[in-house]
Amino acid sequence: MNWKRLATMALVAPLVAMLVACTDQNPTQGIPSNLLAPPATEYVEAVDSAQIAARASMAELSLPGVSVAVGLGGEIVWAEAFGWTDLSSQTPATPQTLYPAGSISKPLTATAAGLLYERGLLDFDLPIREYLPNFPEKRWTFTTAQVMGHIAGLRNLGSYKELSNVPCENGVEMMPDISEDTLLNEPGERFRYSNYGYMLAGAVVEAVSGEPYLDFMQREVFDALGLIRTVPDFGTVPEAATKYDRRAFRVMRRAHEREMNCAMAAGGFLSTPSELVRFGFAMLYAEILQQETVDLFWTPMRLNSGWETGYGYGWGIGTVTLGENAGRAPHVSHGGSVVGGRARLMILPEEDMVIAVMTNTSADVYYLARRVATLFREYGNYRSDGVGSTQ
Repeated sequence: MNWKRLATMALVAPLVAMLVACTDQNPTQGIPSNLLAPPATEYVEAVDSAQIAARASMAELSLPGVSVAVGLGGEIVWAEAFGWTDLSSQTPATPQTLYPAGSISKPLTATAAGLLYERGLLDFDLPIREYLPNFPEKRWTFTTAQVMGHIAGLRNLGSYKELSNVPCENGVEMMPDISEDTLLNEPGERFRYSNYGYMLAGAVVEAVSGEPYLDFMQREVFDALGLIRTVPDFGTVPEAATKYDRRAFRVMRRAHEREMNCAMAAGGFLSTPSELVRFGFAMLYAEILQQETVDLFWTPMRLNSGWETGYGYGWGIGTVTLGENAGRAPHVSHGGSVVGGRARLMILPEEDMVIAVMTNTSADVYYLARRVATLFREYGNYRSDGVGSTQ
C-alpha cells in the first residue's frame, strides 16, 4: 500500500470537495468564510460581489484559503477570510489568521530606514560602506538609495540560498553571502529586483540604529502603528496558516518551512490583510513618516539614462485599470511571494482606498486584489443618492 500517496490524497480531499461544489457554476457554495464584522449597509452590494469574486478565485486557483481586507477613508469597511487555514484538519480561516507577507516586508523595512533618515542618522545618498564598513569594496560604489530602489547592480537571492535553512543571528551576518558576488552592472544602469539588496537594507537599519533589526522594527514600526499581528516568521507561529505549494508537479502539498532569519528584511514577516491595510493608510496619511519622506518613497527612481523604473524606496508606483470603462488610476503597491504564501497590498490615493489580499499558497492574488478594488470603486461612483459620478 502506498501510504505516501494516501497521505497526499487525504491532504487535498477538502480542496477537491470544494472544487466539486463549484462545478455547478455557483462559486459561493462549499467554501466556509468568516467576517471580521458585518459590513455597513452602504457596502453590502460591493461586499456581496467581492465575496463571489473571492470564492471564484479560490476555485480557479485552487487556493486553500484566502483573506481580504478593504479600507476606505482610513477605516476597514470589509475584512473576510475564506477557506481553510489547514486542509488536513479542515480548520476554517479567520481574518486573524496570519499569512506570509513575503516581499511586502520590503516597504516595512523601507519605513524603518525612513525613520532613521528623518532623524538625521541615515543619508540615503552616501555609499553603503559608510554604514557597513565591513562590506567589501566592489568595482563600483553604490548607495543605500540605490539598494532600496533595486538599481545597485546586486543580483537576486539565488536558489542555493533559498533552499538553505542556515540561520542568521542578525542582518549583518547575511553580508558575507552577498559580499561574495560581484556587481552585475554599474549602479544606476539597470533595474534588477534584488532580495539581497533588502537584506543589506536591513543590515543598514541594524547598524545605524545600533540595535538588532527585529527590535527596531518591533518598537518603531509595528508597535508605533499598533500592528500586533505582524510578526517574524520563525515557522512556529500558532496563528499562522499552513503553507501549501503547487509548483512541483502541480500537486498540492505542504510547503517545506524555510529559515527566514537571513531574509527577514526582504520577505520574512507574517501579517493579516487588515494590518497591511492599516500600514497602507499610515503611509497614505503620513502617520509614521513625514509627508516629504512619503513623497520621496513614492517617486519612481530614474536610471542613469533618465528612464523611470516604476519603483521608489520599497514601493512600486504606477497606474492600474479598475473596470472595463474606467481610466487608469494611480496606485502604489507591493506584492509578496514565498514558497507557500502570496500577498498583495494596493494603495489607491485618489480613491482613498487600500486593499490587501493574502493566501497560503503560491498562486498569484493580484487579479483578485484588482477585482475587489474595482467593485468598491464602482460603489464609490454611486453614492447614497443613487446618482452616478462622472469622474
